[in-house]
Amino acid sequence: MSNILYMAPIQGATNYIYRNTYSKFFSGYDVAVTPFLASSPGKMVKRDRLKDIWPKNNEFKGKLIPQILSKNPADFTALALAMFDMGYDTVNWNLGCPLPKVSNKTRGSGLLLNPDLVISFLDEVLAHIPNKLSIKVRLGKNSPAELFLLLPRLNAFPLSEIIIHPRTALQMYKGDVDLNAFEQCLSLTRHTVVYSGDIHSLENYNELARRFPSVHGWMIGRGGIVNPFLPEEIIGIPSLGKKESINRFKEFHKNLVEVYQENYSGPAHVMDKMKELWFYWSQGFEGAQKFYQKVSRIKHVEQYMDEVNAFLDL
Repeated sequence: MSNILYMAPIQGATNYIYRNTYSKFFSGYDVAVTPFLASSPGKMVKRDRLKDIWPKNNEFKGKLIPQILSKNPADFTALALAMFDMGYDTVNWNLGCPLPKVSNKTRGSGLLLNPDLVISFLDEVLAHIPNKLSIKVRLGKNSPAELFLLLPRLNAFPLSEIIIHPRTALQMYKGDVDLNAFEQCLSLTRHTVVYSGDIHSLENYNELARRFPSVHGWMIGRGGIVNPFLPEEIIGIPSLGKKESINRFKEFHKNLVEVYQENYSGPAHVMDKMKELWFYWSQGFEGAQKFYQKVSRIKHVEQYMDEVNAFLDL
């Protein structure tokens, strides 16, 4: 049984500032996959587009794997080569994004409706990149049958791993994960598999790990933001008392705000980022939904910090 833990790529949340600050105050993650970078036409990749993965910007203590959203092999190759030159020996191809504005353009999960396109893409890309390639998928765009058809065909390729989120794109993030379908996926692939989806407690993780002992790693998404202590709980670091936990969260939060202030222009951008995070954090504190509604209306960082400190001091 493996307890290699992955930080999931969550657009708007797990950028380099979050990853770095998290690593200063918490531990447990072995790997982080970055929020996707979309490829663009042309062989030249503008360096400014890669700010989230600039080596000087990244202090995450584990392995960092950049994720690419693309349906064009040449554009993907150009971006992967630029990432290799920056020191990234592994890249991840996003075949899982469920957003209609992505999937309807035959990107992300939209490619799962076109297995022949996936195969021709891999034929071309793997012949031209020095990076190892991992893939992050959903069960399909509309039905698990889509991934069931694709997985055996992927066995012919030297993929480093396949990360499987056992929902369809149609579900978005609603409804239950389909563990029976995930189990069938394991029987259809020879590749190393990472599980992703609804790991929100130690008990939940233990149930999954007992059921799927062959799984190589476990990707934690929303549950790891709601409860930043969760990875430590999973790897067996003793939990702190309530007061000590709140104090560590307060220091983490304070540092995060300070770094956002240093890197973003104006309070509006800082507040947007903190409101995004409180969407998740509010699910981990008793009575925090009303507080989240209050935070959503705040425009100034000073007022925001006063409100947060008052809430956390309760």
